[in-house]
Amino acid sequence: MRRLLWPIAAAALLAAGCSSAPDREAAAEKVPDPRPMGGVLHYTEADAAALHRAEERKVRECMANRGFDYSVVPAGAVERSTAKSPYGLLTPDLAAQDGYGLTVERLKETPADPNARRVSALGEDERLAWEAALKGAADGPREEIEIPDGPTVSVPTDACVTAARQALYGTSWDRNEYTLQALRNTIVQDTLDRAPVKSAERKWAACMRDKGFAYAHREDPLKELRKRLDAAGSDEVVLRATGREELRIAGQDADCQVEAGLAERIAGAQKQVEKALPAARTSVLNDFRAARRAALERAQARGST
Repeated sequence: MRRLLWPIAAAALLAAGCSSAPDREAAAEKVPDPRPMGGVLHYTEADAAALHRAEERKVRECMANRGFDYSVVPAGAVERSTAKSPYGLLTPDLAAQDGYGLTVERLKETPADPNARRVSALGEDERLAWEAALKGAADGPREEIEIPDGPTVSVPTDACVTAARQALYGTSWDRNEYTLQALRNTIVQDTLDRAPVKSAERKWAACMRDKGFAYAHREDPLKELRKRLDAAGSDEVVLRATGREELRIAGQDADCQVEAGLAERIAGAQKQVEKALPAARTSVLNDFRAARRAALERAQARGST
């Protein structure tokens, strides 16, 4: 669960009058949310939570079959990660809620692992056996997945986490997911390199300068805020102040993105980039979509019983 600091900070900022103009809010409602490959790698909060629960149940079943106790790990808060744009786009609502998510992430309490106490009570040999069953033995069998134009990923085939994924999604899931993740990264970079996007980013920078922020690149405010958070350490007063400043900057950032038409330029550029993709990617996409759809159906059916 999130701590209450952030909603309090957001309310304080909004009470100070730092909200978007009505016409800007109306324009923001029509802003696209471009995601590569039709958003095949994007999940709603509900879907992400349902799949996490289903996968954890499969892990528990696998561990039980190997003679080990395992408690399902809660999904925790996933709303920020599921809403996050691969292009760093912001909406006024998202910016007003928790800015860029930096202070929220810094203050977030890591959910307790329900297995930690059980594992710590085991003897060394038992603990190593439990961990090997869950994550795979260090010298155990592995599948080497070669990513097109990318690195080779090594996946343990004797791990319950791997068995759980395969039981839920199918045996080709890991290979297809890693392949599509690499392709998504390429699409994002190629899209951001397109001239219309570069032009919109220059308009964004000019808009931010008009608001008093000397940022040349959209990463600049994040870099500045991370430095402040690092300097703040555990000082909650400074963290609160940084959180309020993050809300202020992110709100202006979101407004300038709308004013520059950044999301529209990115959406248009992405379409052009995707038109040039090799046709061979179609079969991977179709397989992945089918596996994802079937997994969600299974997860939702189990969740309703």
